[in-house]
Amino acid sequence: MFNEIGLTHALLLAALMVGLYRVRAWLPGSGLRAWHQRHLFGFTQARWPRVFLLELTEVALAGVFVLVGGAKLIGHPDMIALFHDIGVGQWLRYVTGAVEVTGAALLVIPFMSGASAVLLGGVTIIATLTELFVLHRPPVAALTCLSGHTFVAWARISGRHRAWLHSGGSIVPVRAVHRVPKAGALNAR
Repeated sequence: MFNEIGLTHALLLAALMVGLYRVRAWLPGSGLRAWHQRHLFGFTQARWPRVFLLELTEVALAGVFVLVGGAKLIGHPDMIALFHDIGVGQWLRYVTGAVEVTGAALLVIPFMSGASAVLLGGVTIIATLTELFVLHRPPVAALTCLSGHTFVAWARISGRHRAWLHSGGSIVPVRAVHRVPKAGALNAR
C-alpha cells in the first residue's frame, strides 16, 4: 500500500474512526446505541465485549477502506505505481477505489454491514491473491482485513450479534418492570 505510514496517516485514520463511530452510534439498529443505553434495559447479561468488538471492527474496517479507496480514487502516487506494477491498467484502480469507498459507507449502516463485509471480503481475497502471485510479496494487510471481514460477515449474517445483545433474556426496559409485592405483604394490609 503506502511506502511509509506515518503519524499523519495514523491520526487521519483515528479521526475518521471517531467520526464514523459517532455516525454509527446515531443510526438505528446499532449495537453502539444499545451499548450506550445498556443501563436502561434489563438484559444485564448481554455479551457487551463481543458487541463492542463487532462494532469497533466494522468502524475500523470502514475507516481503513475509506482511506485506501479514497487514495485510489484521488490518484495517490503509491496507488498509481501499485496498479502499474499489477499491469492491468488504471481503470481497475478507479473501479476498486469506488467499490472500496462504497463498501466502507455501507459497512457503517448496521443492516447493510453483513453484505458489505462479504463484498469487501471478495475484494480483499482478490487483493490477497494479487499480492501473492503477481507482486510476490506477503499479503499481511490483506489477510488482516480479510479476517475482520470474515468476523463481521459471520456475526451479522448469522444473526449472532442479536443473540449477543439479548443473551440475558428479557428486553423489557427496567423502568417498565413493575414490582409485585410478596405474598405476605398483601395480607398485611
